Amino acid sequence: MAENRIYLALGEEAQRGVKESAAVGYIALLNTGIPKIEFDEKKRNEFRGEDSHKGNSAFLRMSQRWSSSIEMPFFTEAGAQKGMAGTILKHFFGKAVTAQNGATGQYSHMFYPVADPFSASNLGPKALTLNLNLNEGAVMKNWPYVGGRVKSISFEQEAGSSLKVTSQLMGQRRDAVTAEIGNPVFAAENLRCDYNNLKVYTGNITRVGTAPDYTDFSFGAATLIKPDKVSIKIENGMEDAIRLSGLDYPDKTRAGQFKVTCELTIDWEDPASGFSSISEFNSWIANSGQANLLCHWDAGTQAGTGDNHGLYIDLPKLQRMGGEPDYKLDKDPMITLKYEGVYDASATGYIAAVMLKNTASAV
Repeated sequence: MAENRIYLALGEEAQRGVKESAAVGYIALLNTGIPKIEFDEKKRNEFRGEDSHKGNSAFLRMSQRWSSSIEMPFFTEAGAQKGMAGTILKHFFGKAVTAQNGATGQYSHMFYPVADPFSASNLGPKALTLNLNLNEGAVMKNWPYVGGRVKSISFEQEAGSSLKVTSQLMGQRRDAVTAEIGNPVFAAENLRCDYNNLKVYTGNITRVGTAPDYTDFSFGAATLIKPDKVSIKIENGMEDAIRLSGLDYPDKTRAGQFKVTCELTIDWEDPASGFSSISEFNSWIANSGQANLLCHWDAGTQAGTGDNHGLYIDLPKLQRMGGEPDYKLDKDPMITLKYEGVYDASATGYIAAVMLKNTASAV
């Protein structure tokens, strides 16, 4: 029987394209995570005294790049280099603001979009190395994919499942294959974000601290929503460019516009109190104002005295985009409410933000 062993060791490069395979965090995968290498292979169309009618005589490899879709269960930390769980978010948004709660001891890491993600005060020249360790036959090897950028992140939570996070990445090239990194250490199971850890709120959310560098959220006056499924996708519009720079792979990442989409699958009902999907639908019909959502996964494990590991997704301003109710003969009706994010310039200063609470002093 063939062997089938793969694990991902994620490293943060100090300089894009210079691999990091020593200081790594181990990320559990729901798919293989093996990037797709894309080569631009051009036919050599030149007059060289040959009979071209008989076919092309050569191909020229002009450029290379890679792309990957990584599906992972979400843990608040990443094993040996525990901050690496947040490093993915930092490289997506372009910025991370870390603070320690002096009373409880845990660290909060706040991620939100910035206008210039590659300035010296943000990511600077940093990038990601995807170290895919896998077996070539019976021998384990490390395939380092360097120069990684994160261009979208999706969060999908269904009842009865762990939170699934999908990261879309792009990068420069696969570096030289080396021996396996070895001795992977993954996050403890009690740091996993599951469906029973999640609460979804709308309405009056209290944000602690100064915008946009918040350090906490509270929900005492908010309305709890109880959907069957939540899907959130955030894109940053980044594109990699190959320039006339003496390299055959992308050396420039151009920032784009952030975009947020969200869907809630929920019962079609109008309860006497609490969240009403019927009222939400009718608000869309009437074009009456905008909505907001905040998702909070509380892992239930202390990250410091009195406060737990957790993940927060704050969508402060959402345009309702509809979604018709679904009636069936044999089931209660449901509806999938759809939203798109709006830049909240006046209050929070972002279209979307993520906060991570853990014991890592840096991400």
